[in-house]
Amino acid sequence: MPIQSIYITPGIAVARLGAATAPVCNYQWVDVEQPRYDGETTIAPTWSLEVGPDGSVTPVLPDAIEFRDGDKVRPVAPFFEVWARVGPVGSSAESWEEAPLTPALLVAEGLSPADLKISVTATNRKAARRSGNAAVAFGTREPVVLQDGDHSVKAINGVSPAGSTPPMIPSGRAIPLGSVQLMKNLTQPLGQSWSDSINLEVFRFRYRPAAGLFYGPPEAAQAQPAAGRPEPAVQPENAFLDPGAGWFNVATNNLVEPGDTYDVVDQTAARGPSLGVVDDTCEVHFEAALTTDGVSRLSARAVVFVAPPDFAPDRRPFLSVADELNDRTADWSTRNGSMNDDELDQWTEDFFERVYETVSLFNVDHYREDRAGSLPPTNLRANDLDDGQRAGRDRALGGRDGLRNELYKLSSATQNHPLPLSEHARMRHRQLSDLQNVEALVLLDPNRLKNIIRPPFERENFENGDESSMRMPPFMRQSNALPLSVAGWQYELLMRWLNKTIAKQQVQPMIVAGLGPQKRTLSESAATRRDAVLARLVVEQR
Repeated sequence: MPIQSIYITPGIAVARLGAATAPVCNYQWVDVEQPRYDGETTIAPTWSLEVGPDGSVTPVLPDAIEFRDGDKVRPVAPFFEVWARVGPVGSSAESWEEAPLTPALLVAEGLSPADLKISVTATNRKAARRSGNAAVAFGTREPVVLQDGDHSVKAINGVSPAGSTPPMIPSGRAIPLGSVQLMKNLTQPLGQSWSDSINLEVFRFRYRPAAGLFYGPPEAAQAQPAAGRPEPAVQPENAFLDPGAGWFNVATNNLVEPGDTYDVVDQTAARGPSLGVVDDTCEVHFEAALTTDGVSRLSARAVVFVAPPDFAPDRRPFLSVADELNDRTADWSTRNGSMNDDELDQWTEDFFERVYETVSLFNVDHYREDRAGSLPPTNLRANDLDDGQRAGRDRALGGRDGLRNELYKLSSATQNHPLPLSEHARMRHRQLSDLQNVEALVLLDPNRLKNIIRPPFERENFENGDESSMRMPPFMRQSNALPLSVAGWQYELLMRWLNKTIAKQQVQPMIVAGLGPQKRTLSESAATRRDAVLARLVVEQR
């Protein structure tokens, strides 16, 4: 059947910086038989591709996942594949079938592998955004082109825009922004354990990010202890940027939030002029085009965002890139409504498990000290729940915070317990990672979840980029520095589950008149955790 359209998969990916030679292997989140003390999942290696010097690929299943080679971090270097949608001439798009784009499929269309061209561009606009000056962006001026017959590794170099006077990156210099390589199309073997999940014939390319280095003007390679910079910000070999280009020593306070996300000349000041430092993160765009006689027939696009290494790859965040994208789809409300009660329960428990895995990484004491807002009188209770043991009783999560749960009294930090808030948060959210305990919380106070969980993008009058309340997630902020919240579709599902649970408890109360408390069966995950704790206690007692 004729090729009706092409697309690149994945359409969006995240690459992660690293200076090691070997990239991280492919891995996935898996449920564990005995959950970790700080989460319900772990990571396990899955089928990966080893790339030969000639661009050939070999499927391998690693025994372990390595994130470092000595002191060098392994990068995350994603693969991309080009696929086609095929269907009879004049057929509707709904009837088209997906198929990997292979040399054989192109030949059947009267094309050749040389008719597929992949163009790659990369840009870093951080300094341009912070300064309001497009001239201090940097990236590729001309696309890097991948085409059949050339399977070499192609460098992606960042330079200043043409016509910049003076250019931030001097003529003849460049900031490496990674590399890209087109893989060889190989014959697909049959009967291999990976044959159903990996196709060696498809057009595939790989992006490898940069090492994770900083660059700046000569000033940035000098230590300035009096200005709060005891060590150089960049290595001498990377201090070649032109200080007169419009990024060094430029005040950016009113142009970007949060304003503390860039190096400043004087770090002893709250916010000062820029030190002129940039990094090698970037946004990379790929365009695949099928052309005949130089005329483009079909095209497809994809993008990769280059980010720092993942410091907790085995923790599932409660708010992910996928959740954010899902929030922007037109049909999320319809799909939410189609969930039955069992699916809604499973989703809600999974959500609270993800919350716990995030909390297990969080220093609540530090962020409360740094970002807890001073509460207005309407948000304060008359009594101090902590009996004066903790400072800042009128600040968020203090003893007079009206959002506090009256069942829990918090102590001040001690030598044996230096992070009491963090310990309490982990204990409490560990409990709530089991849905039965969330249901019990609703039974005690039907309004608790509604009061404590922040609705999407909601901000109280006293909250800003520096101070917020303890509404969940507490003291975390989004990219524009305002208080972080869950996505709209997540909040809608949580409220739907809450209303369902309240209605259920009103019809089937936990205490049946004349019969006493009903026996509750532990969920499978709760029973597993109980058995793991009991087994550990037996070992500790020996």
